[in-house]
Amino acid sequence: MRRLWAIGILLVMAVGSAFAQRPDAAQRVRTAYQAESRLRLSGVMRTTTVLQTGEVSSEVVVYRKGGMTRYEYRAPELGGLVLIDRGETLIRLNPATRTATVESVHRSPATVDLVLKNYQPSLVAREQMLGRQVDVVTLKPRRGSGPSRKMWIDRQTGLVLRTEQYNSAGKLVSRSVYLSVDWNANPEDSLFTVPAGWKQVESPVQSERHWEKAELSARLGFTVREPGYVPPGFVLDGFHLVYRPNTLPSAHIRYVDGLNSISIFEHRCPPGPGRGRGFQWGRRMGRRGNCEFFTSNEGNVVVKESSGIRFIVVGDLPEAELQKVIDSLR
Repeated sequence: MRRLWAIGILLVMAVGSAFAQRPDAAQRVRTAYQAESRLRLSGVMRTTTVLQTGEVSSEVVVYRKGGMTRYEYRAPELGGLVLIDRGETLIRLNPATRTATVESVHRSPATVDLVLKNYQPSLVAREQMLGRQVDVVTLKPRRGSGPSRKMWIDRQTGLVLRTEQYNSAGKLVSRSVYLSVDWNANPEDSLFTVPAGWKQVESPVQSERHWEKAELSARLGFTVREPGYVPPGFVLDGFHLVYRPNTLPSAHIRYVDGLNSISIFEHRCPPGPGRGRGFQWGRRMGRRGNCEFFTSNEGNVVVKESSGIRFIVVGDLPEAELQKVIDSLR
């Protein structure tokens, strides 16, 4: 009897030890978000976008150091394009013209706290990648429908070695995976600056510039309207000015919840017959009242016109939610 009691105690201790060693999913997500700003490495990544017509993939050489990242795209059709992300600045290097285009970047408020507030993390597996131990973590909406994410997080460093993005219908829309990583790399500082002798210009369209609402309204010549309703969990990212093909300049108001976003575009209706619908958002699904519904690679789209202004609401959300958003634009 005493021996059985001792065995029982050992089993309880073993189970307790196993649970104590089991990593907390939320902490793994926090570590992954922090890793990008502190790691120093180089590697090769394959990125894939899943379209209705099939998958489009590209290999990218990645360098990370001091919170900066350099992406060298190998796809021939991109002509050797290089992107350098310096946090508040994005630099595009075009080897064909030896031109560096610089754009100021307004960082999204989609912090890890916002992600964990709206998405439930779960540890679903423990695997190996590139000879490393990884924790497989999923992020799924805490309420309603929305996109989800699956991450393979290196247990030692927190680097996300593989990511899969799914839309609200559960369809895979993008994937990125490291094919190799040099953990001992020490990239030169010069990799994150404009090369000597290159022409440096500012981007003619600063699509990520953060505008004040009044300033943007004055620029467009009409009062930019904010919605009276956005779904729970979404916060304002900012006001932006965008130019799209075949349309007048538009206000772009963006809301985010960590993984998902709602974009509201507002511009004057062009005069004349047909009023210039501009480019197609996607496949038209129907009409309700004065609103039209479309589907696109970016999600569902609702369009309406009121008092000479066209409103376009885009998001990976049910039509009913987008309808409530656009109805609140008065």
